Amino acid sequence: GSCTECGLAGKNMAGWNLSRANYPGANLSAANLRSTLAHDANFDGVNASGADMRLGDFTGASFADANLSGARLQKAKLNGAKMPAATLTGAHLNGATFIGSTLNDAKLQAVTAPAADFSGAVLIGTNFQAATLTGAVFDNAIMTNADFSVADLSGASFRDVRLSSVNMAGAIGIETVAFDGACMTSGTILPQGISLENCFSQ
Repeated sequence: GSCTECGLAGKNMAGWNLSRANYPGANLSAANLRSTLAHDANFDGVNASGADMRLGDFTGASFADANLSGARLQKAKLNGAKMPAATLTGAHLNGATFIGSTLNDAKLQAVTAPAADFSGAVLIGTNFQAATLTGAVFDNAIMTNADFSVADLSGASFRDVRLSSVNMAGAIGIETVAFDGACMTSGTILPQGISLENCFSQ
């Protein structure tokens, strides 16, 4: 289907198959997209604030410049999704997977994302400030100028990550984070008492 800039606010689309559909600029605020199958769909610029997207499969979908603030994405699959400059502030991402996704300049401040998986994701300029990321996985992610300041990183995993100018000032639970194989550049800020090998000395 195709529906450019159409009004679907509050619409019940639960369980629909929207794979390869085009919905750029659509208003999906508070819509029900629970368990929706939307592989490679185009949601660029949509307003999906407060939408229920739990258990949805958005593998390979595009959400460039989309507004997903406050959306419910618990256990949703966004593997390989393209989400540059997307806004997910305050979204619920418990157990969601973003494996290999592109989240350049995305805003994830204050998200609730325990056990979310960002393995291999591209996180350049991504903002996780004050996010709850307990048990979240960032293994092998590409991480440059990302902001994790005052985020709760208790039990999170950053294995084999090159922390390039990453801000973790005031991060909570940093002593429980798995940094196996990780390194940092000079621009990275870690809480006091935590240090990593410099990437250039390896």
